[in-house]
Amino acid sequence: MKILQLHKLNKQQIKDVEALVLECLRADGLERTLYLDNDINFYINLNSFFLLYEEQRLVSVLVIFEPVEEEAEISAYTLPSERKKGHFKALFQTAEKELLRFDLNRVLFVIEPKSQSGLAALKALKANYGKSEYLMIYKLQDKKGELDSFKTLVLKELFIEELEAAADLSSRIFHTDLEEAQDVIAISMNSKYMKCYGAYAKAKLIGICNISYGAEQASIFGFGILPDYQGKGYGRQFLKQIINQIQEKGYQAVTLHVGSENNPAYSLYKSEGFVIQTQYDYYEYLIEDQEL
Repeated sequence: MKILQLHKLNKQQIKDVEALVLECLRADGLERTLYLDNDINFYINLNSFFLLYEEQRLVSVLVIFEPVEEEAEISAYTLPSERKKGHFKALFQTAEKELLRFDLNRVLFVIEPKSQSGLAALKALKANYGKSEYLMIYKLQDKKGELDSFKTLVLKELFIEELEAAADLSSRIFHTDLEEAQDVIAISMNSKYMKCYGAYAKAKLIGICNISYGAEQASIFGFGILPDYQGKGYGRQFLKQIINQIQEKGYQAVTLHVGSENNPAYSLYKSEGFVIQTQYDYYEYLIEDQEL
């Protein structure tokens, strides 16, 4: 058994991980792939990838995604023929040490509800169910001609010079730490593949949204409107303008994530044509409560 702890994957490692994940998805009837980059992790020096090899064959992988300061999401896959051999346990023990190096002890394991092997592993860890999240998709090719023009809101791209105002707005909308909001938004503003947009009502910045432009589809994250402007149609207008922006770039699909506890947002997305593609469940685990 050989474990590699890596900050970034090379082309061959990415190819190997993608092949392993695809084999697992096909065997288990699942859909969730892995995000194999670390460009939006809060700690830029965090080792995010853990690969376990048996005789030079990749048999298990664990990935850390850490979008905010005090919380890390973990996803893992093991080849069906290599399960129940302690591979996941070995990877997670290695990952625990890396997480504690950054004082990260709150872990969220992300699995699909149909993952029997994942549920068994979490039961052994005594991880507790926390929440569900839905990956929703909007197929633009089916919606041509249905998007409106707007006079109430003005959509503008936000640049690094506007970071302070954008972070303050995001902090008030999502009730997050200001410094944390600055770090997340700065990543979008500085990335070649992401954009940050603001919604202005009568020259006042009232909404914010980030878009990640992938190879085949775009993804929305950090979408929100100030509380005083919610329930008045501004969120719907803002969402439609964001969809317009994505459609103008030639994309045919838009995805986003929404938590099961966020019923207003879920209702908005559903009413605008987003449908659930996949459900993810999050299980909470505290490293400090366990012996390494």
